Amino acid sequence: MAYSLDQVRERFVQVDKMEEPKRTMELVALMDILEQQHETLQINPTAEFLATEKVKLYREISNARVFD
Repeated sequence: MAYSLDQVRERFVQVDKMEEPKRTMELVALMDILEQQHETLQINPTAEFLATEKVKLYREISNARVFD
């Protein structure tokens, strides 16, 4: 199933309220969706690419993860 950026953001808001370690696992799943469906990873990204909404959302989700 394809997810829009709005759907990923809505899910992020829900996941962010979860308890660890499930929360971080779900955040990683959202990052995977963005990588696979919205191509948020590039080897040599341009400044314009880094400024896109999809990359900003990816970074927000990535920064929300907790590492013990």
